[in-house]
Amino acid sequence: MKNHFDNHAMNKLRSHLFLLSLTLLLTCASFAQTKTENVILITLDGARTQEVFGGLDLDILKDKTRRGKVEDTALYKKYWAPTPEERRMKLLPFFWGTLMKEHGSVAGNRSLNSAVMTTNKMWFSYPGYSEILTGQAHDDVINSNDKTRNPYPSVLEFAKRKLKLNKNQVALFGSWDVFNWIGEHEEGAVTINAGHEPYELAASAELKALSKLQNERLSPWDSVRFDYFTFRFAMEHIKTYQPRVLHLALGETDDWAHGGDYAHTLNSFHQNDQQFKELWETLQSTPKYKGKTSIIITIDHGRGNTIKDWTDHGEKVPEAQYIWMAFISPDVSLRGEWKNTETIYQNQVAATLCRFLNLDYSENNPQAGKPVARLFSK
Repeated sequence: MKNHFDNHAMNKLRSHLFLLSLTLLLTCASFAQTKTENVILITLDGARTQEVFGGLDLDILKDKTRRGKVEDTALYKKYWAPTPEERRMKLLPFFWGTLMKEHGSVAGNRSLNSAVMTTNKMWFSYPGYSEILTGQAHDDVINSNDKTRNPYPSVLEFAKRKLKLNKNQVALFGSWDVFNWIGEHEEGAVTINAGHEPYELAASAELKALSKLQNERLSPWDSVRFDYFTFRFAMEHIKTYQPRVLHLALGETDDWAHGGDYAHTLNSFHQNDQQFKELWETLQSTPKYKGKTSIIITIDHGRGNTIKDWTDHGEKVPEAQYIWMAFISPDVSLRGEWKNTETIYQNQVAATLCRFLNLDYSENNPQAGKPVARLFSK
């Protein structure tokens, strides 16, 4: 009887081991088929879902129009159209006309039953960016925008270690100076250029002059430079060092909104769209990147939905927990807007970024959100 039991147990064990081996084999095969060799994470600080999916908000424009008819304003003439689809195309023509139509997809339009949410309950910048870069909310620890070192290793550090990359091959360029503290747990682990600091790695005379100019052409904010400089430095870094992992963190969509300046807010959206176009064209003309690069575009937090609170976010503005997320990848066939889909979360960005690179982010943080399943289902 004992021998019969042992034989039965052994056969059962062999069966389990076979199934486990087959699963691992299929998983490895699936990972091996991906085309992605590089990833770019783009964040637009506090860029509302309302503008991304609906373009110009007429209620806000009316509230901001102090004299004359709203129809006579420059913003109305530039960005207004009868439907949300037409308005957003005027505001973000490259994003909607090329990226989402031909190369990628976007989640977060709740009118189509697609939602993207934070898991942190802070709904402001440092907690949001930390959730993006570490894959987990830490509301008990990260609950301010203070310049304190992130106590948790970031996905940038993990990718650098797993892919055996040098410092210049993993980079973060941010308009907000606090990225020097958010982006890495170990100071100096990756290349970070943020705020008004000079771009020391500038190779051309033009970029060296531009690096100096950023502190002569000051922005209205002590801790944030104009996105123009951040973008130009990032593009120089791409052309010179060809990083495999890059985080481009743009910020004007938040800073102008905080000041209630709707004209500059909309024009910043439009400028960012033009920057998407230049970045995309550079990637397509560079053999290292063309057909080998996945891009994730998202935001750290949303903001209010009315003329009274569109400038704000944080714990007292529940609308700020709703964000959006776009994916452009040679390994993903999804196109356009997500409809009638499960809610996805900010804590899934890090694992998704790693999944594009055939890395398992749970090695770095077992509690992190998982890769967005819909992107990788065949």
